[in-house]
Amino acid sequence: MHPHRLQQLVASVPEGIGADERARLLAHVRASDGCRVRAERVRAELQQALSGDGADRAVDLAVELDGLERVQQRLDRRLVTLVEELTHGRVHPVRYNDPMTYDDGVPA
Repeated sequence: MHPHRLQQLVASVPEGIGADERARLLAHVRASDGCRVRAERVRAELQQALSGDGADRAVDLAVELDGLERVQQRLDRRLVTLVEELTHGRVHPVRYNDPMTYDDGVPA
């Protein structure tokens, strides 16, 4: 998620949420932004590898980038769901720990 969009999303959450909710929100924000930063780094490394400075690593970097992009979509979706929950009350149950649930619209 673009940093500006991330900032807007967080700003939409009421100031009066509890400490536990604020901690959950900040954890989601850190995870989403950390994934974005890591994907940007890997994308730059891949570009460099494909320009001739390490073509042997290009496939490994492309696979890592693909995984990060998929994870980014999931993290962003979870963040949006949490923000909806915090601003409008629970919209639908969020099951983060259910390994059989991939109903988040992101290709596996």
